[in-house]
Parts: sequence; structure tokens; C-alpha cells
Amino acid sequence: MAILLALLVTILPQDYVNLLMREDYESAAEYCKKMINESAGFRWKLELGDLYFDKLDEPLKAQQIYQDILDKYGQKDGWVYYRLGLVLEEQEDYLDAAKAFEIVATRFRTSPLDSFALSGVERCFKKNYQDTVALVDGYRITRLELDEQLTRQSPFAKKDEKSVLDQMILERLLYIQGLKNNVKAMPEYRNLIKQSRNAILLDEVRTVNVLARAGPTDKEMRSYYQKNKHNYKLSREVRGKEIVVESESLAYFIRDSLRKDIASFDTMAKLYSTAPTKNGGGEMGIVIAGTKPKDVEDLLFNIKLNTLSNLVKFDNKFGLYIVYDRKKERFRSFDEVKSQVEAAVRAEKTQKIEEQFLKSLKSKAKFEIFKDSIITDSTQKSKSRIVAMINGRTIKFDDVEIENASQPMFARMDISKPEEFEKVLESLIEEELKLEIAEQNKYYLNDGFITKYHDAVKRALEQGLYTKIVLQNAAVDSSEIIEYYNAHKEDMKIPETIRCREIAVNSKEQAQKIHDELVKYYGERKSIIPFLSKKAKITDYTMFDSLAKTNSVAYTKNRGGDTGPLTKGSRPKEFEDVAWKMKIGEISKVFLVGDSNWTFITKTEHTPTRYRALDEIKSSIEMNLLREKQRKIADDYLKKMKEEADIKIMLPEPVKTEPEEKGEGTEQPKNLEPGPKE
Repeated sequence: MAILLALLVTILPQDYVNLLMREDYESAAEYCKKMINESAGFRWKLELGDLYFDKLDEPLKAQQIYQDILDKYGQKDGWVYYRLGLVLEEQEDYLDAAKAFEIVATRFRTSPLDSFALSGVERCFKKNYQDTVALVDGYRITRLELDEQLTRQSPFAKKDEKSVLDQMILERLLYIQGLKNNVKAMPEYRNLIKQSRNAILLDEVRTVNVLARAGPTDKEMRSYYQKNKHNYKLSREVRGKEIVVESESLAYFIRDSLRKDIASFDTMAKLYSTAPTKNGGGEMGIVIAGTKPKDVEDLLFNIKLNTLSNLVKFDNKFGLYIVYDRKKERFRSFDEVKSQVEAAVRAEKTQKIEEQFLKSLKSKAKFEIFKDSIITDSTQKSKSRIVAMINGRTIKFDDVEIENASQPMFARMDISKPEEFEKVLESLIEEELKLEIAEQNKYYLNDGFITKYHDAVKRALEQGLYTKIVLQNAAVDSSEIIEYYNAHKEDMKIPETIRCREIAVNSKEQAQKIHDELVKYYGERKSIIPFLSKKAKITDYTMFDSLAKTNSVAYTKNRGGDTGPLTKGSRPKEFEDVAWKMKIGEISKVFLVGDSNWTFITKTEHTPTRYRALDEIKSSIEMNLLREKQRKIADDYLKKMKEEADIKIMLPEPVKTEPEEKGEGTEQPKNLEPGPKE
């Protein structure tokens, strides 16, 4: 990546840069006009053109200024032609834009301007290509553009030209609708595009000032390799086969057999070996030092190649080995690890250069942090209080809050703590300094910025259009929520449930014994006088829980027999006939479930059928109704947009393959039976 050279002979005045950084573009334009009247040459006229092009979104005014400069002043470096090409491209005048870029590429061959211009030529060539695949209100989509989009598809995706083209047409329609609906004036659009622009500029600052300078030289890589050679050390290794058995007599039998027929090693390994390698005929793959028992390792690294080893005993096992390849300890050569070395040197240089770059930025800047203002108690000081000054610009407390809130959740700091607040403030200061460098050096003209920013504008326009057309027009009132609730009340029904504890065993006698023990424990008393009898009733489930965990064979045993909430039909009939008729706390009689599970239960909970209250699900209903409305508004808008547009698709019709005639004796596949006649 070439480094963008300074475009102006002198640095822009700080007070003017501060206007740009504060986004006070109208005042900046007045500043430029004042300087045009007070100074000779075209420097400030060019600056005003850049302001109209990049900041005020008035490409026609920028074009007029650039063209006026070209008409009145001789050009030595081609930057004005390049700017003219960009502004013409912005206005979709791709033919004239290509001519401007071509002038730069052929007459001003200086880096990086020539490569920027060639990229512009390539972009315009795609638009000027004669093979048109679609027209959208006269706007051409060319074959080259479609092919480019197809190459961006996932390799697993079906290469469906029509679907990709339909998406390109939709994006074009949405882009134009965004412009027609004045989306660029919306605060939502401005905030989104500001975030995107700053992010792209920060990437460009890092690319130009850090990454472009971090490329390793051959000398640096070889030096790093020598200093870190120990990281590329390869242990000694062998390749071979093994047979491992646990019987000494079997081991001797195998050894004697192999001495007569060494070629049968693979077969013997598959028949007798107990090692994991047996299915592969004893193949061990690469064995490095330190991965085998010492006695085995000593043998492997000393045995003669391609000969059967003596029997070796280890860990109460017996092994036989053949080694067919052995490599000594060595270092991987520079050429072998060159890509790894390059990545390591690049990472080291990147970190070092980035640190130096930030240090240089701070050393040249004038900034001050007001630590007395960093008090997080908002009751003590206003959030609009100034916490830092940087090159004459203020940073307020709420700027730091916004910066922190813009980070992903995992990266956010607890700025209620002064030390963490200062870290976020420090990061914000660094970001401000980088963005100032980007403005001073006009990185928004860089090739690395142009395409990314254009894509960001399209995405922001689409999002803004959706907000304006859909989100701002979809609303749900309380009467709609109540109407939906009443119409779908049955969907809000929560069925009746019970909850039980169970003990299931495999014999009736064991079940009855545990049952009797429990009812006795829980105070059952039998008497011939009815009013003196007392049924067992459980109030404390400790005993039941213990017996269930000890004796039950049901899957619920580990949670003390707790079945969890049950609805009708979720358990076998024998179980439900008992469970649903019981009272809470009662212990049932022993009964059979299925073929062998002798069971008794107690009921712990009973929840009658109920309907969820409106207040309970009001927000959920509102969200669902809102989504339905949003979907309908969006669908209707897209349909109307497509109907009103003049769309012509010029893709060739797909070639239909005629089905092969069924030959004599050929059986028709059963899954290709003809469907019913219409």
C-alpha cells in the first residue's frame, strides 16, 4: 500500500482544522471564501472544492471549482484531475470520470496518485462496459458488475445470476428512494454515516501510517530467524510399526513367527496387538522423543532400520517394533518457516510503529486533561463540563460517555471509576488526533477510503429510508392490543398441571415395603373406629426424597422422584388415573406402570387451568403487532417502488434441457411418477 503524499505545500491552519473537526462546515466554507479573497493561487479554492465534495455533499459545486482551477491554472501533479474524476463519478458521469482518471494515469505517473487513478479507471470501466444486463430507470447495470457480485458469493451458494441481479436492482431502487426522500437530512442518517466515515478514516490512518511501514525486509526476517531459531527446532523422530501384547508367551510366539516371515507384521498386529494402532497394522506414524516409555524410546532411536526389534517389556506389557525411518534433531530452514517469520516480524513492527506513531501525534499536539473535572457523581458537576482540551477543541464529560457506549459490551469500561474514565478519555484523544491527521492529509481522497465509503453511504441510506418509511409510520394503539388479546385468548391458555414425586421399583414386594415404611413415618394410623383413623399426609419431603434416591429405578431418582410439572397425556394412563385424582400430600397405593415398574406417588402441586393476564403479555402482543405492521408497510412500499420503476432485464433466457426419451427396456424411476393432470 503506497503512502499518500501530502497534498498541500503547507499545513492547514489549526483554527480551520478545528472547524472541520467540530463539523462546522458552513463556517469552514466562509473561512475558505475569505482566504480566497485574501491570497493568491488556487490553494483555498481547492480547499473549498474539497469541502463541497467531501463535507457538504454538493458535488456539482465541487466540479465547477475543480474545472475552474484546471481552466485557469496549469497542473503539475494531477491531483485536481483526480478530484474531478471522483466528483464526476459521484454524479454517475462515468464516461467523463474515466477520461479524468485516464489523464492522471497517463500524464502524472507519481505514486500513489497513479494507482489511485487506475483504480478509478477500473471502477468506471465496469460502468461503461457495453454489455448491459439491466436498466433501472435508465441506469445501467453491466455484465462486469454482475460478474463481480457473483464472485463475492459464498462458494457454497448457488450461482444464480437472476437472484443476484434482482438484489442489485433492489439496492439501486432503495438508493434512489433514499435520495428522493431526503434521507441525508435525517439525524439518524447523519449519525450513522459519521460513525462509518470515522471508522473508515481511522482504518486508513492505520493503513498509511502503520501497516504500510510494517512490511518486513529480507534482512529483518533473517535476523529474527537467527535470534529465534530455537522456536523452529524439530525434535528427533522415528516412523515405524508396533505390536503390543500383555502375555509374555504370546509375545515370544509372535516374535518367533515374525523372524520367519517379517512381511506378516501387519497381519499379526491386526490379530494380536492390544495397542490403538492395531487396526492400521501397527503403524505408529511419527513418534517424537518424549512420547513413549523410556525403554521403548531407547530401542526406537537405536535399532537398525527395517529390522525386527528384540522383545521389550514396559508397564506390564511386551512390545515388538520395526523402525523404517529416523530423523535427527534439527532446525527448520529459513525457507521452510519464512511465512511464519514474516508474520511474526510484521506483528512486532506493527506494534512498535503504532506506538511510535501515537507518541509522535501526542508530542506534536497541544492537549490537557482536567483531572479535577473527572468526577463521576453527576449531582456534583454537569455532564457538559469540559474534561480535556486538544489543539484548541474541547472534550466534554458526555463525549466520553458516548465514546464508551459506542464500544461492544465486552469492551466497555466502568467510567464511574476515575481511572477507567481516564482510559476511555485517553482513547478518545488518540482517536481525535488520528482523525485530525486524516483531515490534514485528506485521506478521504485515498483509494482505500473511496469504495468503502460509497458502500457505507448506500447502507446508511437504506437504513434511514427504512426508519422514515417503515419505523416512523408503524404504531400500535391499546385498542388493537385488547382486540388481539380477546381474539386469541385461547392461545393464552395455560393448561392445568400437577407435580408429583414417585418411587418406582422392579418388584411389588419391595414397593410395598418402602410404601409401608413411608406411610408409617408420615403418621398413618388405622383404627376400627373411623374417626380415630388417620391417613398419612406429607408436609416435609426429606424422607421421600432420600428413599427415592436410594431405591427408585425411575429417571427422576436423582432429584428425589420429582416429576416436574405434568400436563394430561404426558404420562402413562396407569400413572395418570392415580395422580390426577389425588389430593396434595397424600401417598397413593402401590400400582403397576407398564410391565414391571411398581410405583407409588405423592402429589406436591396442582395448578388449575388459567389464562395469561393481558398485562402479562401486553408488551409481547404489541411487539408482534408492530412487526406485522412494519413488514406490511415494507412489503407494500417495495411492491409500489418496483411497479413505478422502469426496469428492463436483459439476461438471456436460461436454456431448457429437453428430457431424454425413455428407451426400450429402460425402467422409469419410481420417484419420477407423473403428477395429476391440471
